[in-house]
Amino acid sequence: MFCFLLSTFYFLFSFISYAETVRLDRIEMKRDRGYDYLDVYTTGWSEAKGLLLENKLYIDFPGAVVGQPEFLKRKSKRIADIAFEQKDKTTARLVITLKKSVDYDIVNVFGRDKTVIEIGDRLDGGFTRQFAWETKIAGKKGAPLKPVKLAPVVARADLPLRGKTIILDPGHGGDDPGAAGCGSLPEKELTLLTARACAERLREAGAAVILTRDEDRRSNLRDVMSFANGTNADIFISIHYNSTENGRIAGSETYYHNPVSRRFAEAMHEAVVRGVGEKDRGLHRVPFYTVKNARMPSVLLEPAYLSNEEEYERASSASFREKLAGSILKGVKEYFGSRTH
Repeated sequence: MFCFLLSTFYFLFSFISYAETVRLDRIEMKRDRGYDYLDVYTTGWSEAKGLLLENKLYIDFPGAVVGQPEFLKRKSKRIADIAFEQKDKTTARLVITLKKSVDYDIVNVFGRDKTVIEIGDRLDGGFTRQFAWETKIAGKKGAPLKPVKLAPVVARADLPLRGKTIILDPGHGGDDPGAAGCGSLPEKELTLLTARACAERLREAGAAVILTRDEDRRSNLRDVMSFANGTNADIFISIHYNSTENGRIAGSETYYHNPVSRRFAEAMHEAVVRGVGEKDRGLHRVPFYTVKNARMPSVLLEPAYLSNEEEYERASSASFREKLAGSILKGVKEYFGSRTH
């Protein structure tokens, strides 16, 4: 009798759980005012989140399964293909393969079990400025390098980053202020303040941290990378802030170059985008000097646009830097935790 009741309870529980599972129901694709729109209808509430990694845009629906959604594909100059996959047992994923660089927005319409994905042409951001700056500065003589090596706060065997050495490179410095932004703090000050905050969080997790600078000075990029490559460090993180003439552009961007850095860059981009909550401007492969010449997994982070008034206000606050430092720590731990030894 007891076994019968137990079996009945299990059956009813499984039936209810299945009945309550959110499923992707149908997807409608349309064009309007120069944008592509994907209207994704689900059988219940799911707050979709996106992640732009080069030519792939991933839209995840937590607490949902793919099912067999209806979908009518239309021609698009931006979208090459759309596929569905079950990312894990509780997350349905929409994979959008892109023909060109894009910007996107997600609107979750509460009460209608609907998510609207808007995809438009990418607005030119800080890539051109960063590349022009590196071209100008790479061979320019700078101040002698004065890196600072910081030991872990505590040496304990159970710390997640024990035995790891991480290089943090605060961008600009000295006679090179970097982006001016919308206020009095130039990029060179923000990158150093951010690097110091990150160093503390990484050291608390057991890592040894090397700062390529811990004062207001500019060193030659070649000297920086020559030093970095001689340290036998595990990873290299260059910290910058973005800027452009278009003050409406905002968001977080992550750059890498060498294929060995791809997985590290993905982990860092997702952690920063999710952690600081700024618009996702994507992960991009670029020939920036630091990430191109690093002999270890490396990324260049641009977590916010100083030319955007709202983002400047957030980025210049200590609370933002602490949040960013925590996000960087999470990305680093995720990368090392997922590595195959």
